[in-house]
Amino acid sequence: MLKKSKLKTPNWILEGYDSEAEYNNVKGIDKKKKVDGVFTLKLCSKCGSEKVRVVLCEDKKTKWKCEKCGWSGTQIKEKELAEEEFMKYLDDKGEVLPNEFELKKDFKKTIESSDEEDFEE
Repeated sequence: MLKKSKLKTPNWILEGYDSEAEYNNVKGIDKKKKVDGVFTLKLCSKCGSEKVRVVLCEDKKTKWKCEKCGWSGTQIKEKELAEEEFMKYLDDKGEVLPNEFELKKDFKKTIESSDEEDFEE
């Protein structure tokens, strides 16, 4: 069996375009760059609930299971929210975010316990 090469010449070069942007424009491909402060919610494909979890499978495919309706599958909906929308979403759910001091304290505890484990080995 032949091995696939690790590098592949991009289609825009193979088809003779001067740039990837020109190729995408002609082909109608919309490649938006990810912007900082964008959060992605994973939603159930059946009921739209955000209570979905990853299920480990032997076939190495990412499989999802909805805790609300019981749906399971590989196709999941995604919803992107800007930072302000995401914070409003968390407020509406009643989620309380830790303040900076609590995060630093928890981080320090994690580092200290990690150092102790390294020392014991």
